[in-house]
Amino acid sequence: MREAAAQDMVIDPRRTYYRLLQVDPRAETEIISLVYRKLARRYHPDIDPSPEAAQRMRQLNEAHETLIDPLRRARYDALLAARRDRRETDRLIRRPGEVPYGEAGLPTGRPQGSVIDFGRYSGWTLGQIYARDPDFVEWLAKAPAGRQYRDEIRTLLGQRP
Repeated sequence: MREAAAQDMVIDPRRTYYRLLQVDPRAETEIISLVYRKLARRYHPDIDPSPEAAQRMRQLNEAHETLIDPLRRARYDALLAARRDRRETDRLIRRPGEVPYGEAGLPTGRPQGSVIDFGRYSGWTLGQIYARDPDFVEWLAKAPAGRQYRDEIRTLLGQRP
């Protein structure tokens, strides 16, 4: 049951046991226990009259029990690492220095105009897209996503702004 709870905690990266206990993931067990005791004194249901106090205390207890046991902590850290590794391979996450291209692949032709950062022509300039697929540029002129490029698109299409 507790392993399932640990996996539930991992699903939301904003709510890890480390964040719940407000400690660094490299913190030693003595620090974790010290912080846990301070938080337990603050949020214990006998002291905190709020309706969420019992739930919060259960979460604190579970986090503390997991992080002070070396074996359980290693398993929990492995779950967190697996989640991080999965996100690293996610193609929608852009990394610094990475030039993302859409399904159309690498841009062809001379760069001209604004760079589009969405859709099949992601990473292409408006001029490059127009040279390859003028219908897409016409569609973009009418689509909400193209609103910020309207003046530039009108110039490409030979229309008055």
